[in-house]
Amino acid sequence: MNMNDLLLISTLIKELRKKNGWSQKKLAEMAGLDRTTVGTLERNDYSDIGIRKVQRILELLGKKLTVADAGLPTLDQLTRQSG
Repeated sequence: MNMNDLLLISTLIKELRKKNGWSQKKLAEMAGLDRTTVGTLERNDYSDIGIRKVQRILELLGKKLTVADAGLPTLDQLTRQSG
């Protein structure tokens, strides 16, 4: 996972929270976390946050973390990108 992936997760959390009309406090309460944890994630600061907390928040927002190969792109992927 690179920094762009983490920024994407942070942005997604904030956008989905707002789309649902939830405050940081509301999302935190539903996840059993402190409001500052949600704010920290939304600011793209993962220095003291465990993966389970991120998973819990994403699941409440209808999303999940997945594992993907981080290898080189396939020829099909390169062709689609250049096309």
